[in-house]
Amino acid sequence: MPIGDDCAVIRLGDGLWAAAADMLVEGRHFEASWASPRDVGYKAVAVNVSDVAAMGGTPRFVLASGGGPDPETTLGCMEGLFEASEEFGVYPLGGDTTGSPALTVDVAILGELSYPPVLRSGARPGDLLAVTGELGASAAGLLALMGGDTGPRVRRLVRKHLRPEPRTLAGRTAARLGAGAMIDLSDGLASDVRHVCEGSSVGCRVDLGLLPIADDTREYASSLGRDPEVLAATGGEDYELLISAPEGVMDGLAAEADVPVTVVGEVVDGGGVAFVRDGEHLDDLSGWDHFREA
Repeated sequence: MPIGDDCAVIRLGDGLWAAAADMLVEGRHFEASWASPRDVGYKAVAVNVSDVAAMGGTPRFVLASGGGPDPETTLGCMEGLFEASEEFGVYPLGGDTTGSPALTVDVAILGELSYPPVLRSGARPGDLLAVTGELGASAAGLLALMGGDTGPRVRRLVRKHLRPEPRTLAGRTAARLGAGAMIDLSDGLASDVRHVCEGSSVGCRVDLGLLPIADDTREYASSLGRDPEVLAATGGEDYELLISAPEGVMDGLAAEADVPVTVVGEVVDGGGVAFVRDGEHLDDLSGWDHFREA
């Protein structure tokens, strides 16, 4: 499988492997004033592990390259990378470091596939759409960081942004049970569900009233005058999984997954993505744009 999914899929000998790469750049993905080099290195591994999870694979190896304005910054980033590698069970094979005006880290990952890869192109009309875990906490944490809020009420939200929890077990379970399509929610539900619909040549309907949003996320977003459900749909960097599957498969996944699985919509014939709340349609919802001016 070539580019177009969370990972490429290659055959090596008798096995299938998922391969991906992702980078974090200071001033684009984070600011040095609120993200430590160690957090940056940790997150760089976590987001790649999430890509493998979205294919239903098991992360195995990473290669990392990075640079910072001084050796201490670069070393701190690499320490976070090693910490995450141990946490997620991947082996760091090596890489390269160099001096750079801004902290930048790029991680490539190889993951092993024990089941057929779950692509973005397998959603079918009648499938349910579900997400793992919760949405919006990372976006709320980012708002707190950008606003200089480090109080107790946002501590969990900030950690959700700086230290994502990729859903590898849920991804493998979905692959084993026969999920039709899957993607990790890096750019935000509003954007990522479109990737699935476009890849599968289908449409979908998503009910914002069904989104799993924690109380502290709702309370903090509301305190800033932000709509919690819109924030959860558009904020991005949750690194949860969006899964399309028939009802029977989804019931099995909900019973076996190590995190909550919440149905938020359905796949329909035709094209287009409809976001509704209380029976009304919401227009112009979109997620992260990688080339938008920061």
